[in-house]
Amino acid sequence: MAFTYLRHQLHLHRNKITVFLFLLLLGAGQHATAQGKLKGENLPGYEYKKLRWGFSLGLNASWYQLEHSQYYVDLMKSEPEFSMNEKTGIGFNVNFITSYRLSPNFSLRAQPGVGYHSRIIEYKGVPADDNTAGGEINQEINTFAGELPLLVKYESKRRKNTQMYFVAGVKPSLVVGGMKKGNDILQVKNMDFAIEYGVGLDMFYPFFKFAPEIRFSRGIGNLHKPTNSVFNNSIQQLNTNTITLYLNFE
Repeated sequence: MAFTYLRHQLHLHRNKITVFLFLLLLGAGQHATAQGKLKGENLPGYEYKKLRWGFSLGLNASWYQLEHSQYYVDLMKSEPEFSMNEKTGIGFNVNFITSYRLSPNFSLRAQPGVGYHSRIIEYKGVPADDNTAGGEINQEINTFAGELPLLVKYESKRRKNTQMYFVAGVKPSLVVGGMKKGNDILQVKNMDFAIEYGVGLDMFYPFFKFAPEIRFSRGIGNLHKPTNSVFNNSIQQLNTNTITLYLNFE
């Protein structure tokens, strides 16, 4: 119950979450800058290494962006209480990092890993039939996906032990487990392709580099999978949206 309540709160306060994560980055930057003034420069020249390795842990908030179908419009005329809305779920990411420097300010980053995503569509006033009890039904899709973000990273000039950066690129992904099955369950495709962009802060410590990062992911592929059910017939197009807070270690 507590887990469901937390997902509901994330859905209601999605914009506030984004602002909070951004302020978290700013606060981390101020802390690291103060630390740099006290201790001098850590890992001198590390930002110019050609090849770097690391790993990252992430916490994500995901939801579907849906487009209603003509079936949905027609059904609402006969069933005025019927409605369909997306809700936000929470998940996590575990990734490896490989970075290759292209120039003093640009590097190429590959970040293969696994992501757990929970996305929900809430149906209200569902008409009852032989396969469906009707009423209020949540279609929750929990998936484990293999992901391969390929990103270009632009780094600003290093100042003591901090360095702002921006990333942008693409992320193909393939669901490897966890999807619900069944004739009366919402069905979606296994493959997705997303555009990603974000901002982060490199913080240099004596033995490693730590970088909190906020990244937004927008799926450009239509995940709608036509099947003969009220859940799928009500949808014309289905795309994914994800906001992730990454904690990167190199």
